[in-house]
Amino acid sequence: MQIAHADTFQGEVTSPEFRGGGKEFRTLLRGRDGDPANYRMVYARQTGSVSGPRHRHNFDQVRLCLEGRVNFGPDRWIDPGELAYFPEGAHYGPEESDVPRLALTIQFGGPSGFGFVSETQQLAAMEELKASGRFEKGVYRREGDLPEGAKRNQDAFEAIWERVNGRRIAYPARRYDDPILMRPQNFPWRLVKGENGVEERALGTFTERKIEVSMRRVAAGSRTRFSVRRSPLLGFLLAGAAKLDGEDLRLHSAFELGAGETGTLDASVPTEIFLLGLPEFDA
Repeated sequence: MQIAHADTFQGEVTSPEFRGGGKEFRTLLRGRDGDPANYRMVYARQTGSVSGPRHRHNFDQVRLCLEGRVNFGPDRWIDPGELAYFPEGAHYGPEESDVPRLALTIQFGGPSGFGFVSETQQLAAMEELKASGRFEKGVYRREGDLPEGAKRNQDAFEAIWERVNGRRIAYPARRYDDPILMRPQNFPWRLVKGENGVEERALGTFTERKIEVSMRRVAAGSRTRFSVRRSPLLGFLLAGAAKLDGEDLRLHSAFELGAGETGTLDASVPTEIFLLGLPEFDA
């Protein structure tokens, strides 16, 4: 089990320079390099202008808006309390925004098994690439003579991925054409069988890998149990305070229950939790 608290974050605050800056990233939780379901959970605050081209990923992403508005394309916005699932291979953008906002972003290896390049790997690759080019509004622009087969201008993430992996990037065939915007406020709360004072909003299960997105609401003094999964379960407190197996959780605390782990949450006040079950892969 991992637990992190946004309000007492002790790690390095980073900025995704290759997407045009304007954001402050606090990585609350990390997965394991080499695991096909490797991930990172980022508490992301936009503090300036953000600019990025239309692009796609070879991994999956979920963005949950906490404050302000999150842009992901022309006239496409995620409002507070809403979230979007960005499937591998699906294009989105361009992103042009100067709206202050706070969001939770979770990036993780998608169902095709391409994995996810960690933040540490990304930052190291960026520094290496700066020796022969520059990052500008989400594009890596190579300078001088080009290596055989290289593009003068390339999507920044593509360039970083290729530097880390030492080969050309490939994208999986699209399972979905576009990001999927979810409006939880329009989903009913439904009682969880066998648990008094516990309700759930099941927002969606995606692909054959059972990527599960939901929210759970626990009344003061009530208890909920998280079942064993074949892949990690990530949680984030949207409201309230509780204990998870005796460990304190509060507003904007995050947790991971690893594959094969279970957990029991006791709410001291009315508590609401965002939950993401990462994709299941065969051993």
